[in-house]
Amino acid sequence: MGKALDAGTAIARAVEQAGCSDFGADGWQDGLERSLAAFAAMPLTEQARKAIENKIVSDLCMRLHIEQWYGLNPQSAGAGMEGPVFVVGLPRTGTTATVAMLALDPAFRFLRPWEGAAPFPPPVAGEEERDPRLIAAREAARAYDKPHVHLYDPDGPEEDLAFLAGLDMHAYHGAYPMPDDYVAWWMAEDFASTYAFHARVLKMLQSRRPPNRWLLKSPPQLFKLDAIVRQYPNARFIMTHRDPCKVIPSVASLHFMLHSERCLPGSLDKAASGRKLLSFWQEGMRRGLAARREIGEDRFIDVWNEDVARRPMETFERIYAHLGMDLTAEMRDRLAAYNARNAPGAFGQHRYTLEEYGLSECAVRDAFADYLERFAMA
Repeated sequence: MGKALDAGTAIARAVEQAGCSDFGADGWQDGLERSLAAFAAMPLTEQARKAIENKIVSDLCMRLHIEQWYGLNPQSAGAGMEGPVFVVGLPRTGTTATVAMLALDPAFRFLRPWEGAAPFPPPVAGEEERDPRLIAAREAARAYDKPHVHLYDPDGPEEDLAFLAGLDMHAYHGAYPMPDDYVAWWMAEDFASTYAFHARVLKMLQSRRPPNRWLLKSPPQLFKLDAIVRQYPNARFIMTHRDPCKVIPSVASLHFMLHSERCLPGSLDKAASGRKLLSFWQEGMRRGLAARREIGEDRFIDVWNEDVARRPMETFERIYAHLGMDLTAEMRDRLAAYNARNAPGAFGQHRYTLEEYGLSECAVRDAFADYLERFAMA
């Protein structure tokens, strides 16, 4: 196995590739060191280790390009933004379906996967069909074979934190079995620099492709709701809900599949993975509920996964009323068509059990007792 990448080498490679050296505001350096140490400690295949190291260099390079762009377009730093509206909740609670359905409304601007992966140069309205990033993303979507696990639409919304936190070296890295010390650091970080750069990227993206009413989602944002409001004082939240006894084994199955694709055979333990994941999301929900009390319950509207799937019109009428927006007849038609295309089971079944990840229904209900009581799911 080759020598692990160090921070100095990663920075030097990024500077060489980008042809510039201004990384902008500080805040990312500690995360770079911790990320590289974490990946060096994991039982990754050589291919996976090289891929993530290249991704880290690519993220540094992208940060350099974004700062270079702002050097030529400084006026965008002061541009206005509406909201944003954040869809938050435990993973596998309908966050993807909720944001995908809202994204059918042209009043919203959302992050597409291809511009999240490569936000520079910012896309231009009217020219996107010729953008090589979109063309490549649509080609990749044709070969995508896991719609029963997670929907993927190159023209639809993708998780903003999954892409943009990496530019500040604060990525959650859910596709990897991150070491405990990295996870503890990530949970403790205040994310001030991350959301400051997050806003910087969004302002660049909206500069040539409006509107500026952003619609965003990423389950790990549960940990950082207070940081979001510090950066975005007008942020509103749609919080999705589902029985944790259904959520946790689904998340465990997805993560174990992703980890197995990247780690050496025999290096992972399902039960240990399940316990760690339960502890992580238990803490995420604890922090999320505490933040709700601090930043104001009036910012939130609660929706249930089953209602999104079974009663979309009623559910989205409530959402739009909460946001002070008009649910038009055209939008109602789009919602009905989406729901027909993506009915439960339309892409096959994703099968899993709590027991195969070393968990029980009792353990999950104990972990989420406050959440279950708060939302009458006990």
